[in-house]
Amino acid sequence: MSTATDDVKNTGYLVDMDAEWLVKLKNEILEPTAERAISHPVMKQIENGEIPKQQMAKFLGNLCWVITGFPEYVAALASRCPKNDHQMKAALLENAYIERDHPFVLAQAVTALGGDGEAILRGPDWSSFDYSTHIHTLRMVIEAYVFHRPWIEGVAACAVGVESVVPAIFGRIGDACIKHYGLAEEDAEWFRIHGGEVEMEHGNEGLRILQKYVREDDIETQAACIAACKVITLGITDGLFNSLQDM
Repeated sequence: MSTATDDVKNTGYLVDMDAEWLVKLKNEILEPTAERAISHPVMKQIENGEIPKQQMAKFLGNLCWVITGFPEYVAALASRCPKNDHQMKAALLENAYIERDHPFVLAQAVTALGGDGEAILRGPDWSSFDYSTHIHTLRMVIEAYVFHRPWIEGVAACAVGVESVVPAIFGRIGDACIKHYGLAEEDAEWFRIHGGEVEMEHGNEGLRILQKYVREDDIETQAACIAACKVITLGITDGLFNSLQDM
């Protein structure tokens, strides 16, 4: 019998989709990217406690530097949502409200590991933290999709590209931080949220939005959304791990 933990390890939390292009997106991009991240050499080093604690704090600081923008990213998607889809707009606004605390709880973990989470929160963005090139690129790509590309591509980037693969990765990293790096359980809230059912459902809701708004015959929009998902999933997995290898 599979357990909730098995589902996360196997990305089994992603819902089955009806649209052929979304089946392909799930089977050929989302699940393989998450599975590659799980077996990435840096992930293995983290899970074995082989990364120096100072580097772990910087690694999570890079992530926090991106996460600080997520409440406004989701709020921006809510503001750009089709005007008369009141249910969708309300759901995105609720998600933005939930996201408002997440930068603070991740910064708490960064500080607990010896980093300066408060400096990341306090800013200013470009001089308070020595971010990596990989993370800078990820953040700029996310912001380009959220603020400048068509709304549905922004949803694909954030709600699917980020939130569909995050649960497979960050629950494991949180466990490793507790086991090997002395992170207290009360400082691990961000990992529990993003490795659990809340984040899983956010990713699945993103897939449902794509199925609702992208027509079966709109090959161009499908391709654009797939491209958004691909570049962001790679950024939040390989890009994040590469930021640690570059230290």
